[in-house]
Order: sequence, then structure tokens, then C-alpha cells
Amino acid sequence: MRLPARTIVLSLVSVLFASVCSKRAPIFARSPVVVISVDTLRADHLPAYGYGRVETPHLDALRRDSILYANAYSPVPLTLPAHASLLTGLLPYQNGVRDNIGFRLARSHPTLAVLLQKKGYATGAAVSSYVLQSDRGLNAGFDFYDAEFTAASPDERPGARTAERLEKWLDTVRDKPVFLFLHLYEPHAPYAPPEPYRSRYAANPYDGEIAAADAVVGGFLDALRRRALYDRAIVFFLSDHGEGLNDHGEAEHGVFLYREAIRVPLFLKLPGSKSAGKTVAAPVGLVDVLPTVTALLGLEIPKDLPGVPLPLGERDACSERRIYSETLYPRLQLGWSDLASLTNAHYQYIEAPRPELYDLLADPREKNDLSRLKTPAFRSMRSEVESLARPLQEPGPATPEEIKRLASLGYIGVVPGTLLEKGLPDPKDHVETLRKLKELFTLFYAKKDREAVAAAKEVVSENPRILSAWRMMGESLARAGELEEAVRVVEKGIEQAGTRGVGEEISQAYDQLASLLDRAGQRARSERVLREAIRQNLATEQMKRRLAKVLTETGRSPEALALLSPFAASRDAATLDLLGVALAESGRLPEARASFLRALELEAESVDVLFHLGTLSLREKNPAAARDWFEKALRLNPRAPGTLTSLGLAQVQLGDDAGALDSWSKAVSLDPRQYDALFNLAVLSGRTGRYDQARRALERFLSAAPPDRYAANIAEARRLLRSLAARKS
Repeated sequence: MRLPARTIVLSLVSVLFASVCSKRAPIFARSPVVVISVDTLRADHLPAYGYGRVETPHLDALRRDSILYANAYSPVPLTLPAHASLLTGLLPYQNGVRDNIGFRLARSHPTLAVLLQKKGYATGAAVSSYVLQSDRGLNAGFDFYDAEFTAASPDERPGARTAERLEKWLDTVRDKPVFLFLHLYEPHAPYAPPEPYRSRYAANPYDGEIAAADAVVGGFLDALRRRALYDRAIVFFLSDHGEGLNDHGEAEHGVFLYREAIRVPLFLKLPGSKSAGKTVAAPVGLVDVLPTVTALLGLEIPKDLPGVPLPLGERDACSERRIYSETLYPRLQLGWSDLASLTNAHYQYIEAPRPELYDLLADPREKNDLSRLKTPAFRSMRSEVESLARPLQEPGPATPEEIKRLASLGYIGVVPGTLLEKGLPDPKDHVETLRKLKELFTLFYAKKDREAVAAAKEVVSENPRILSAWRMMGESLARAGELEEAVRVVEKGIEQAGTRGVGEEISQAYDQLASLLDRAGQRARSERVLREAIRQNLATEQMKRRLAKVLTETGRSPEALALLSPFAASRDAATLDLLGVALAESGRLPEARASFLRALELEAESVDVLFHLGTLSLREKNPAAARDWFEKALRLNPRAPGTLTSLGLAQVQLGDDAGALDSWSKAVSLDPRQYDALFNLAVLSGRTGRYDQARRALERFLSAAPPDRYAANIAEARRLLRSLAARKS
């Protein structure tokens, strides 16, 4: 099979550099290997790189034991694809991971963990961000991959907690060399350093988070020392990418490829601190980490990698090497052009609709674009980028929840451009739009709704096709109680998006509109919107589930089953739960039970599933099983009045009148609208001789129960009250 032209070029370059520029590395067979990645850390914000406004004593100490690479570059300024490249040694277009959303690493691309696991290493990782969750494929080869977050903080966790999890696993390893991967999310936005760093760096919370990360790294290295691992270990300290900090108009990262976004810190500590204190100025890349580890351990370096073993001194380095970087984020998420770049010891070239060239020696902050001069460096680098075969992979589907969680971490997305679309705008022409979008996202996720509405209006007045802005405006209005205006705004956004409103963004807009209409009590209109989304093939599983719920609740279970049956093998607990309800309402009780139990396997603590299993057991005339299911649900949510009402039914069938009275009393206390519980409480109280309690319950029922729904019960309640009055007289 013939390799793409670009792969051939890079493979040949790697071989050339390895043979000409590198000496044979020393071998430290079976040494512990440790990779510490601090997310979003600019190299030029560390004292080791000349920065004087933050204190990092632990990293300073590690630097003294290490080789420092002064010009290390990330292949992409985004967390998931940068770490995919780090762990595979492949560039993003080679391993297929191009963005934080819609991509996962295929098993066909072995990670460093896979390679070391095969050589007898115990492999453990702990990560601090939802972006690196296990299902993204980076867990391949790890015996332990901890990506568990709390309900209170589902998207990230403090680095100290992450390090603690990895240290605990390390204590379980016996008689094996170890590979440890520790990922810290400080200093990723939103910047919120803990004390004492919050106060100490109040004027610059980004630096405060760097100081906090330094403390975590110091604690983790101390843990390695206590276990007699540090001195013997090969330790890499690095970042996946930098942070814009508005140097070129971008507050965070992902859009541009300027040095503040792709230049990263990189230390290499060898066993026994060999070559400690050296500095290598030649350009290197994160893709060099995997071949460096294999070379240092005396293992065979995988073929066809774009990276080479890191030079252990300046004399071994390749000063003419060009490091490739890219970002598809502008194209995939913003509808602007993607970018690519090459960086060597002297220049950075950025491929864009209007290409750029910077002299890094004379202009390290990249303020003076030299592309107009058409220098030999410009022509050579441009020619090389254009010759590379870098395909644009299509992202996979992403759930609304995933998009929402990434947006809360600062990743904005609007109406995307297609992979084949030509003539997309240059991102640098939209710096002000980017600023306004970022401001809007910040206000929206901080729930500053009035300010968010104003910001969204400004965005859509300039670019009415940015559907995300319409959607955020609509949700902000809804949170402020203006449901009718929210509906109008989202409808307007769908209309304005026009033919570019395709894919997930337009699907989410239809889903949001249906939800808003439902909240406004306009269930019929909500149903029509969902049906229109299905007609246009825009409906997600969640949207079909929403429509199926409406159909089930309004007595149209066969139609609901037709919608849900294709999802019988779903891995979504909520879908299987609703399928079970529709099956039960259709009289197919065994199938309903099977669906509920599959849902419970996926989500063992789903209160809804437990409640529905209890209800099904009542239908199956098994009150003992029903009681057990309801009690399990109540252990998870003791203040669920509907569950208490149903528990009372199971208890009374089991002859536990006292338990039933207690359950119904609690249900009514929690929610006076539990009219079934109130009526049953009255009847059972009268039957057991509690006449005053029965009378009070009947009077409350008659004063509040909706006549259209409870006509028969109301008539019976009046009869019982007359009976009680006659008994009293």
C-alpha cells in the first residue's frame, strides 16, 4: 500500500535527523518512566524560562535535575489531540484526533502505555479533565486510568486529588517497573487558584494556577522520592499547549498557532540526574517523547514516526529541524479557515488564507509579519506545508451534554464550516468576533443572563448566522422567566442559520425549542417541532426519547414504541428506561422488565429506573418486590413524594398498614399535590379507626383535588365524610 505523500516526507525526515543529528542515547533499561503534563502552561510563564512574576520552587528544583528544551512545540493547541500526539508519537492528521470533540484515538495507533505494558511495565494514569475521559481512547494500555469526577465538579478536578489517586494505585504495584502519566488541569480556564495562591496572585489568576500546579508537582515528586523511584526514573515535565492571554487577540487557545499557544515547557530528567542543568535551544516537539522513551529504555523505536529521540545536549540537536503544528478548531467549530505551521530555530511560518512569517530571533513575540517580503524561508516553508498530504477527517457525533460541558471549560463553537468548503475566512480577521463570542460564553455559563442577552444581541446583529448566540440568548431569557420571548429568539435563530444550519448545532436548536415550548405549557407545538426535526433527519436519540415520553404520557404507547424500538440496544440508561415504560404501557411486561434491568446495569443508581421497576412489580402483583425497589429508590432520594406514594401501595398490599400510613403522610407533607396519597391516607385512616385523621385528609382532598381528574374519588370522599359525620353524631 502506498503511503500518502506527506507521511513519506515526514518519515524520511525523521530517519535523516535520527542518523545525522543524534548520537546513540545511553540506555536505562527498565527504569521507571514518569510523564507529568500540566495543561495550558505557557513556557514563558515559568521562571525556568526567564519569567519573574510567579514562584515555582518545585519546578525550579526539577529543572536543576533536568535537561531543559528551550523551544519545544505542541502539534496542536488543544488538550485531547495534543495528548493523543504525545502518547502515540504521531501528528494529529496521522492518528486521526483533530479536536477535543467528535474524535477518539483508534486502537490501531498504539500508545506509549501499550508499548511499555507489552514490555512488562505496570502502567497507571490519572487525569484532571473531562476532555481526557476514558472513552477518548487514551486509556489504551493503562492498567489503571483514573478519570472519575464528582457530581459537584463533573468536568475537572483539583490536581492534588488526581495525584493522590495515582499515588494510591502506585502502592499496589509490586515487582514491576512503572510508567506513570499524571495530568493536571491547572492552569486551564476558568482560572480559580486555591488559597494561598488566589490572594497572592489576585492580579493574575493564571499565574496563581501555575503556582498551585507547582505545589502539586512538588508533592507528587516527593511521593516518588519516598518510594525510592525519583532518582532512578526518567521524568518528563511538559504541557500540552500554551495560552493566548490576548497576545494576538485570543484569550485562551485553539484558534491561533502563535508561539504563546504552541510553545511549551519541556524538561527531561534522566536516571541519576545525568546531564542535569543542560539547555537545548534547537526545536523539538511533543511527538519526540515516545521515541525518546523507547531509545532510553533500549527498545526498538517504532517506524514511521515524525518525531526523533530528544537530543541530550546541544551538540546532538538539529537546528534546522521544522516542527509541524495545526489547528482545525477554527474550521470545525467556528466556520473559519484551519491553520497549519512550521517552526524551526529561526522562523515560524503559518499557513492561512493570508500566510504569515515571523523571525523568532529578532521578533520572538511575533508582532512583525515578514510574509510580504517573500524571503527564501517563506517560499521554502510554504512549499513544504503545501506538499504535505494532511487530510481533514470528519468529526463523529457529539452529545448535547458533551458540547455543554466543553463549552463550560471555555471551548466555544458556532455554525461550523464543512470540511470541503473553500474560501473560509482567515481567523485573524475575526479577532473582535472571537472576543465577543468568548465574552458571551463566559456570561452565559456564569448565568449572568441579562448581560448574556445583551452580548448575544450584539453578536447576532453582526453575524445573524451564529446559531449558538441565538440559542444562548434564548436560554438566558428562559432562565430569566421570559419563555415566550425565548421561544421567539430560538425560532429566529433557526430561520437565520438557513442552509448552513446543519448537523449537531441545528439539532440542538430544535431540541431546545421543543423543550422551551414544553416548559411554556405548549405541548402540542413542542410535539410538532420534534416531528419536524425527525422529518428533516435532524432528531437525536434524546429528541426521539423526548417525543416518545410525550406519546407515552398521552396514551400513545404503540407510536412511542415505534420511535424507541431502534434503540433497544442503546447504551443510554434513560432511553432504555423510557422504552421499558412504553413496553409496560403496551402490556408487554416481561420485555419491559428486561429493558429496565439493562438500564440499571448502565446506571445502577438511577432513581427513575428503580421506581419504574417497583411500579412494574405492582402490576405483576408482586408487592414484596415492589416494596424493595421503592425502598432502594428512596435510599438514593428520600424526599421523593411520588415514590413514597407508590411505596404505600405496596405496603398496604403486604398488610403493613402502619408503614403505608407513614409513607402517605410523608408524601403529602413533601408535596400537598399528592392527591392519590391523600385519598388513600384518608381511606386507610378510616378503616383503621383513625377517624379524625381520616376526616382531615378527606377535607384537604375535597378542597384541592382537580375535579376533572378525580371526579370519582371526590364523590367517594363526600360519601365517606357523610359516613364519618353520621358516626360522630
